[in-house]
Amino acid sequence: MELLEVMRKRRSSRKFQDIEISDSIINDILESARLAPETDTCNYYIGVITDNKVKNQIANATLFAEWVAEAPVIFICCCDISWDIGEQKDDDYGVIGNKLRYSKEIVDFLREHNNRKACKTLVQSTPVYIAAQHMILTAVSHDLRGCLVDFIDIEKINKILGLPEHITCQLLVPVGYPAEKTIPKSKESREDMFFYNKWK
Repeated sequence: MELLEVMRKRRSSRKFQDIEISDSIINDILESARLAPETDTCNYYIGVITDNKVKNQIANATLFAEWVAEAPVIFICCCDISWDIGEQKDDDYGVIGNKLRYSKEIVDFLREHNNRKACKTLVQSTPVYIAAQHMILTAVSHDLRGCLVDFIDIEKINKILGLPEHITCQLLVPVGYPAEKTIPKSKESREDMFFYNKWK
């Protein structure tokens, strides 16, 4: 499929047929994650969960997303949180850049808060979504569907998967052959979402 055609077909699905996904398709999805950009301070790690017991444990660590257990595969998007904004000097690029984006007060709070793991998880939460979207689009190119799930008990899932302290789960990507008909996004749905040069 052409990339724009894949994007037009991409719709979230939360019901799946009981059909296994071939290893070759799983490998394509993993390769698409590998091709996603990583930051200087954040590497990604992707878990492939097919065991029903583990899927059910993960489903129980979500907020109203128990349906993820029905997906043939749950991809677990994790990242390295070794880099700590609280350990960086004031002239560090990451400190300066985050102050520019979020304000000095927010960054100072993140640098000083006692729960270092939670702060590091929050700071590193965004980049791995690029890899997750690569995976979703690759799944769609194989006529699969999925959904990004990130209202999760991160610490509980980290324990279920036995992740080391410097690696944390950020979101789930359950994938399968859809058991529900998904309607393509209408071209007319958000013509107001674009603007040029200035908001008018």
